[in-house]
Amino acid sequence: MNKNTKITLKALLEKKEQILNSKKTRKTAELYVKSLDGTITVVSPNRAIITDSAEMGGDDGTMGDVYIVYQCVTEPALKSKELQDAFECIEPMEIVEKLFLPGEINAIAKELLELAGYDQNGVRKVTDDVKN
Repeated sequence: MNKNTKITLKALLEKKEQILNSKKTRKTAELYVKSLDGTITVVSPNRAIITDSAEMGGDDGTMGDVYIVYQCVTEPALKSKELQDAFECIEPMEIVEKLFLPGEINAIAKELLELAGYDQNGVRKVTDDVKN
């Protein structure tokens, strides 16, 4: 379907299995991180991770970003005790701030939200309102 195709009941029923299956599978992506000069693998956050991230936000929102990055970066395995010990992390999520620059944490979090469908381009107005 293109952006101008009208969604009908028949079309939804025909695509039922595809729609339901796409919701079960979390999407993955590779992101290039300049400071590390390499790529990381991320998985889209589920609703619980997004909700927790929003609730913990912090004064400037950075703790929410750190949390979502910690939960969704799968390679390298940020939850690895070996990695955390090597970087002398007291708390597990400290690894995020030790590996990535502040702007990169924000950018990764933004990419994760877009991967989960929280982007400005997911839903758009098709026609402009008629001007008087």
